[in-house]
Amino acid sequence: MKVTVLGKYGPFPAASGACSGYLVQEGSTRILVECGNGVLSRLQQICPIDELKAIVISHLHSDHVSDMLVLRYALDILNVRGLREVKPLPVYVPETPKDEYDRLFFKNVFEVHPIHDGMQLQIGELSFYFQEMTHPVQSFGIKIAGGNKTLVYTGDTNYNEKIEAFACGADLFIADAGLLEKDKTSPNVPHLTAREVGLIAAKAKVKQLMLTHIWPWYDEKDILAEAAASYPRAFIAQEMKEYSV
Repeated sequence: MKVTVLGKYGPFPAASGACSGYLVQEGSTRILVECGNGVLSRLQQICPIDELKAIVISHLHSDHVSDMLVLRYALDILNVRGLREVKPLPVYVPETPKDEYDRLFFKNVFEVHPIHDGMQLQIGELSFYFQEMTHPVQSFGIKIAGGNKTLVYTGDTNYNEKIEAFACGADLFIADAGLLEKDKTSPNVPHLTAREVGLIAAKAKVKQLMLTHIWPWYDEKDILAEAAASYPRAFIAQEMKEYSV
């Protein structure tokens, strides 16, 4: 299994960067996980839209879903001009917030499937398992298995006791490190700190830890130092880099 980081920033992109987006590949199966600002442009550099088997979205905040609103135009235009086989692209996404969910029903370019806690599904050569996390809107962690490897992605979440078990033994743990410890001003701040991510990775005995959902104005050295205090092999996602799981 391979994953290419299309965008790593949140809740807005850095200059020349993009928000959350990951192309996951196993054999001929290509799945886009998240479709935030700037992701569609990056995707087309390495994968034609029509080669996607499906799109999976952890939650409906704009930094994870905004480029779906222009992707729907692209698919519609390609359909009208006869440039692709007219068939809806499967999209797996939470049902709430409803106003964001309803935007995906545009001229039937997407085949929209709601996801729920504990849901499992098979898409081509990859299997998916969803675990609800802790965020102001419904948000899911995503476990992806294929080729005897397992990738676990937190989506956006505050700390909760489910994360360690969900990530246990993962070959690659892609984790929301959206905060430094100094900025966790209350227990209800909706993101993990880099320190928390390092502790979770160590306890879960993951094989690789990728830090993502990077606040654009942080010094990445500070983020890495917090995580590495508990998990020395931690690394920060690099955009447009392909990683082996």
